[in-house]
Amino acid sequence: MSENKRAGTLYEQMFFCECLDRGLNISVPIGDYCQYDAIVDTGCKLIKIQVKGTASQRKDRSSSAYSITCGMGHRTSEKNRYKEGAYDILAALVIRGGCKYWYIIPKEKIGTNLSLKLFPNPTSRGKWEPYRHAWDLICKV
Repeated sequence: MSENKRAGTLYEQMFFCECLDRGLNISVPIGDYCQYDAIVDTGCKLIKIQVKGTASQRKDRSSSAYSITCGMGHRTSEKNRYKEGAYDILAALVIRGGCKYWYIIPKEKIGTNLSLKLFPNPTSRGKWEPYRHAWDLICKV
């Protein structure tokens, strides 16, 4: 098993635990051929979730940034883009200094981006910061 696949499985399991801790019902497809990793049942609606994660900072000028790939696999290319309607919400986990930062981002907000730069620090005014720990997008649907 590749390290990317192993890490992806770990991030998915962490998401499942977080959902259960919040009292959400979660279903997981058998196999890995779906373009979503889980379905959350809010009691009113079913939400398809794609889970991504990272614990590695970018190695460029944006040293405080963490990059999440929004395509299938670990490469960012047009051929790896998710189809329209493939999932409803991206649950992106950044692990920084032992702390977990969840970004709960609706797919329509991601648009055509193939990757996201996340800045999990208290003073960040990054584009995706309104979605940090935005569990209300799932829990209050």
